[in-house]
Amino acid sequence: MPRVLCKADAHRAGDALRRLVDLVSHRSGLVLGLMDDATITLPQVLLISRVEQFGSASLSDLVEGSSKSTAALSQMVERLVRQRLLARAEDTIDRRRKAIRTTPRARALLRRFAAARSADYELGLSPLSPELRTQLVAVLERAVANVKSAHTSDRRHRDGP
Repeated sequence: MPRVLCKADAHRAGDALRRLVDLVSHRSGLVLGLMDDATITLPQVLLISRVEQFGSASLSDLVEGSSKSTAALSQMVERLVRQRLLARAEDTIDRRRKAIRTTPRARALLRRFAAARSADYELGLSPLSPELRTQLVAVLERAVANVKSAHTSDRRHRDGP
């Protein structure tokens, strides 16, 4: 019989998710191998992902919400531009602003990372019964939808009507 969660259990979700990810991630080494092959670090992958989420970003957009200084991010962007993973160009709306975008090469790399991470997670989850995997997928899909909805709502409130 399923156990009813009390309020204290709900606050342990982060810990439970972390423990699960620790058990199932990097099982095959595919992601780390891709990073080695691309000569790219995790902070660089995360920066490329943020730029991709923005679509187009200025350096100040990227600094906001980052723990890195403007100088450190500027250097990282410059390295990624030299590696042809990011492109910098004059913004079409504000010519004083430099728009930073991902390149087709970066988008292909992000797709390979996503596929490798999914494969690692599938491998790590393979000991689960089909029934438990089905339940896990349902719960995770609901969680993803809820978090996306909350992010969309936050953006609307921040950006205004």
